[in-house]
Amino acid sequence: MVVTKIQWMTPLAPSCQYCYLLDEMHFRVGIQAENTKHLHPEDILVELWTNLYHKENNEGEWHEVPMHYLSTQSTRDDGSIVFFYGVDLIITCLGCYSFTFRMHHKSDPDYTWATWISVDGRVEVRTPTCELTTWILEPEVSQITHNIYIGNYTAALQAPESGFDCLLNMSDNAPVYPLQLSNYIIFKKCPLPAGSNHVIGDELLQVCVEWLRAMSNRCHKIMVVSRNGRGRAGSILISFIFAMNPNLSFEEAYKFVNTRHFVYYNKGLRDSLYRLFPRDISGSYLKMLHEEHELIQCQDGK
Repeated sequence: MVVTKIQWMTPLAPSCQYCYLLDEMHFRVGIQAENTKHLHPEDILVELWTNLYHKENNEGEWHEVPMHYLSTQSTRDDGSIVFFYGVDLIITCLGCYSFTFRMHHKSDPDYTWATWISVDGRVEVRTPTCELTTWILEPEVSQITHNIYIGNYTAALQAPESGFDCLLNMSDNAPVYPLQLSNYIIFKKCPLPAGSNHVIGDELLQVCVEWLRAMSNRCHKIMVVSRNGRGRAGSILISFIFAMNPNLSFEEAYKFVNTRHFVYYNKGLRDSLYRLFPRDISGSYLKMLHEEHELIQCQDGK
């Protein structure tokens, strides 16, 4: 019989931690195992259990996050060893949250928990200070389609100098106004509060998608902006790509944007988009040809 237990963890549960919005938090666990002659690290399933909002889960409900095997360390002469597991999460919402750890062997479905029920670690996610927000102070802009870009607050202030003639500001905490800009620019503001816990309403999603569609046929360079250029702006661009490509799944639309610029999306966005822009499930898919700025339909296997 293999005997395993949680020997070590960081951050500790229980403990009180803090981090800043869009920080990357590192979670690590050490599992001590005895009678390990036929034991492999993959035989032990280790999970973070949390209600944190993070880049891969923006629903804010308690959920498991699989932790990956990292390394092995021998301990004592009795043959016991410690397997180390970890996962890194980019935190996407302000507030106070909880976490703990759990594990089980593949042959035993019952979990061993790191703490008693409701005795969890706590994390306070704080607003970054100016000294910490290089992703706000420095202009950051990336091309998503042939004439639509995503940018942060500082990039928006420099939009005319960078050749942009159209700006969609999704932020309620990044004051960009036409009079601040050096040249005339088509400007629209649809303010949303910061944090991935805020659901974007159906009407606003439709307004932004239709406005971008109209402007993409009229303007030379369009920038979609939020304070850090990742969450609110990212959600709108995912929505636009999803709406304009009827055979793309939500995951494909998200991947299309995220591979060009690090983004995350707001709570409930996936369900909203499938409701507003129903998919045609036909066994084929649409592939965006970035070089030709058009879509072609490609049949599977052809």
